[in-house]
Amino acid sequence: MMDLARGFVAILILVTGCRSQLAREGATDGAITDGPGVTDGPRVWDAEATDTSNGPDSGGVVDSGSVVDSSSAIDSISVVDAGSVIDAATAADASSDTPLDAAIPDDPTIIPGAANRILLLGMLVTPEIVVDGAVLVEGNLITCVDGRAACAAMPGAVGATLIDTRGVISPGLVDTHNHILFDIFDDADWYPTQIYQDHDQWPNEARYKAMLDVKQCLVNDSQGKPAWCAQTPYGTSAGSLRCEIDKWGELKGLIAGTTSIVGLAGTTSTCFSSLARSIDSAQNGLGQDKVQTSALFPPSSPSTVCQNFASGKTDAYLVHVGEGTDAKALGEFARLGTLTTPAGCLYAPQTAITHGTAFTSTEFSVMGQAGMKLIWSPHSNVSLYGQTVNIPAALDAGVSVSLAPDWSMGGSQNMLDELRFADAWDNTHWNDRLSAKDIVAMGTVNGAKAIALDNKLGKLEVGHLADIAVFRGDVTVPYAAILAARPKDVRLVMVNGVVLYGDSLLQAAGPAQPGCETIDICGVSKFLCTATSVTTNKLDQTYAQIYTALEQALLLADALTPSDGFSFSPIAPLVRCD
Repeated sequence: MMDLARGFVAILILVTGCRSQLAREGATDGAITDGPGVTDGPRVWDAEATDTSNGPDSGGVVDSGSVVDSSSAIDSISVVDAGSVIDAATAADASSDTPLDAAIPDDPTIIPGAANRILLLGMLVTPEIVVDGAVLVEGNLITCVDGRAACAAMPGAVGATLIDTRGVISPGLVDTHNHILFDIFDDADWYPTQIYQDHDQWPNEARYKAMLDVKQCLVNDSQGKPAWCAQTPYGTSAGSLRCEIDKWGELKGLIAGTTSIVGLAGTTSTCFSSLARSIDSAQNGLGQDKVQTSALFPPSSPSTVCQNFASGKTDAYLVHVGEGTDAKALGEFARLGTLTTPAGCLYAPQTAITHGTAFTSTEFSVMGQAGMKLIWSPHSNVSLYGQTVNIPAALDAGVSVSLAPDWSMGGSQNMLDELRFADAWDNTHWNDRLSAKDIVAMGTVNGAKAIALDNKLGKLEVGHLADIAVFRGDVTVPYAAILAARPKDVRLVMVNGVVLYGDSLLQAAGPAQPGCETIDICGVSKFLCTATSVTTNKLDQTYAQIYTALEQALLLADALTPSDGFSFSPIAPLVRCD
């Protein structure tokens, strides 16, 4: 990774002034799968970017103030401290949840250079430690995480695009639980009308059923399409909007700093993962999909999952268990052990339990001893069941916990909102057991561990994939700055080394072809690089085209179902502003 030991021995300071079920998913026991007001807006993840001596056209930069006037990127940082490390255990935000606006630095700056080599300067959250330093990205890999001068001295930094983020640089957030094909909806479309005891009850709500019908039609799901769908173009392979809906979900994650999503989409397509990584799909940019999921309990063919563990076909199994608060939900953990041959083979390090709302210290003890993980979705839990998982008990048992929003109806619209909800719940119910650092880890490295990809994702580390998010905020309390961030505060997002979203001042870092779109996010001008240069499989769609297709589809669905009394247009926005 980097010689951080030097920094700890040499300096331990706080830097100041430096510049995230059949009911829920239709038919869905997921197996391994081998607006607008915008201008025109690729990536194929294994494509090599062109190394150019000149940066992208200056027209991508909003004004001259956004480009540093300097003939040498290296010279421009030669006077910067080589790297100041903050001991995470004593960092100011270890117990603080609210950054001070007065300490938020100025706008970022950019010196365009090579398109496939980018040097980022800022306060790094690795997330284990924080350091005022730099990250060098070459192609799709991180090649340096160190002090600014050290990374600037790397051969790959010469002629690289230089971005002084004046913000907090973090691994991209890892979302381990998001029913992505529902992301065109939110609380305005359906919200639980009462508190329930388990996951088999709330799907009977009439409005939920009507919403599910719309989703099943638009994505052309093989089961559960309503009769009225035959009057639309969507209930066929050719007319399906599965691509557009998945991209909408990826976009909602991307603008909130999320670079990887377990989307539980069941059947995937070549159009998936062109924005944020769709982890549980063959298109995830990792060369293989070894994540298996089940959004139903009991899961189908559970013994086969154990066989996949043994053969190496499955490295991570994410299964919904214990969702609810009654004896039935609690009993699902014991049933999980009896469903397989041999019995108990799913009590294994590869298994991550999604929800576990009903669990007690007894279940967590078994999980901890087996090395199982927990995926926590507190906002959704509280909306549906009035309470959430006993996280202190899980942590006391040694269970690794990751955070994820579940979905936008009663859950959070993005990972950043979910991190804040978790923090607020912890402060109110558990006497601030979780530090800001703990919660950021749950949204990054712990998520990567849950999907068995912490050797590639979830950390700023040399050799890891360049999935990176940059947040505006008080760099003296970087963990708290991430918790406080909204999509408007996300300065830059990079997936696989390609910059896809950020402040308009930094648009020159985005792909030159086919170009990026300009979008307003809660009053802040952003660029968004939705389309790729590939003209097949809907990979060349712009944000404007995706929005228009989905909005028209929802309007038609409403027009065909006047008797149900429900309306699902307009589409849920990428973000609802505070």
